[in-house]
Amino acid sequence: MFIFVCSALLTTGLVLIANDFLAITKGDKPATVVIEENMSVGEIADVLKDNGVIQFKWPFELFSTITKSNDRYKYGTYDLNSNMDYLELISRLKKRAQSDSTVWVTIPEGRELREIFETLEENGVATVEGLTNAMNTHEFDYAFLKDLPERENKLEGYLFPDTYEFYKNEDPVNVLDKMLKNFNNKYDEECQERAKELGMTTDEVITLASIIEREAANDDDRDTVASVFVNRLNSTEYPYLQSCATVQYVLKERKAVLSIEDTKIDSPYNTYQHKGLPVGPIASPGKASIEAALWPEETDYYFFVLGSNGQHIFSKTLAEHNQAIKDANADTSFGTGTVR
Repeated sequence: MFIFVCSALLTTGLVLIANDFLAITKGDKPATVVIEENMSVGEIADVLKDNGVIQFKWPFELFSTITKSNDRYKYGTYDLNSNMDYLELISRLKKRAQSDSTVWVTIPEGRELREIFETLEENGVATVEGLTNAMNTHEFDYAFLKDLPERENKLEGYLFPDTYEFYKNEDPVNVLDKMLKNFNNKYDEECQERAKELGMTTDEVITLASIIEREAANDDDRDTVASVFVNRLNSTEYPYLQSCATVQYVLKERKAVLSIEDTKIDSPYNTYQHKGLPVGPIASPGKASIEAALWPEETDYYFFVLGSNGQHIFSKTLAEHNQAIKDANADTSFGTGTVR
C-alpha cells in the first residue's frame, strides 16, 4: 500500500509538472509582470509563480538552466499568460519588453567618451555610472580591443559617432556593444589592410584619427592636417606633435588658447611633452578622419595655425609658421590657435 501511494503521488506530481511545463490544461489567465534589472532566475520564477503564470519554481529554473537562458533575460514589463509553456515564456522574457520606448541619439564626430556618456544619460538611455561600470567590467569580444595598453577610458575612440536608436533604460552593455559593433563595421577590411601597409596598429590609427578630428577646421583641410601630423611622426627635427587638442583632453576643457603652463602638464596624452602619438585616442573620430589618417595628403608641411577666417594656414618651416601667426592674428575664438 505504501509503495502504491508513493507511486500514485509521484505520478500525480509528474503530471502536474508536465502540465505546468507544457501548459496543456492550465487555463487562460493573463498577467502583467515586471522583471527588474539584474534579477536572478530564482527571483524571476518567484514573480511568475506569484502572478499565476507558472505553478512550480524549480522545474522552470531547471529548464532555464538547461536552455542556457539564465543570463539572457531582459528587464521590463511583460504581458504574459498562464497558457504559455516554459519555452514560450523564456522566449518572451529574452526579448525586449513591449512597453519599452525608444529614443534616437546623435553622437557627433570628435566627442570624448565622457561627453558621449553624458549625452546618453541626458537622453535616458543609461546612466554615466552604469556605462562606466560596463566599460570597466565587461569583456567586449572585438579584435580591435585586444592588447590595448593600460589607460583610463579604455573605449575612448571606439564608440563610433553616428545616430542610434536606443531603448530607454537600456542595458549599458548593450548600448556600448551597439556602438562598438558599428565601429567594427566602419573600420572595414580596406582600412585594416591599409594600416598593415603603413605598419600601424588599429589603436595607432584611431589615436591619430582622433587628433585629426579635433584639429581639422573642416572637411577641406582634413587631409592636409593629417599630413602635418604624419610628417612629424616621421621627423627627427619635429618629433613632437604639439597638438593643442591632446592637452585639452587632459584639461577636460576646450580652451581657445593654451598657456605655456598648460603645455607642461605631465600626462601621457600631452604631445608637447611626449614624442609621437599619445597613449590613446582623445575622442571618437568619424570615417573621414580615419581615412585621412590612413591616406593623408602628401605635403612638406610641419605647422599650421587657424586664421581669423576659420581656415588653417600651413607652413613648411618655423619661420614661415611664426610669420603666419602674425599674419593670421590667431583669432582665439576657433580653439586651435597658437600657444600663449
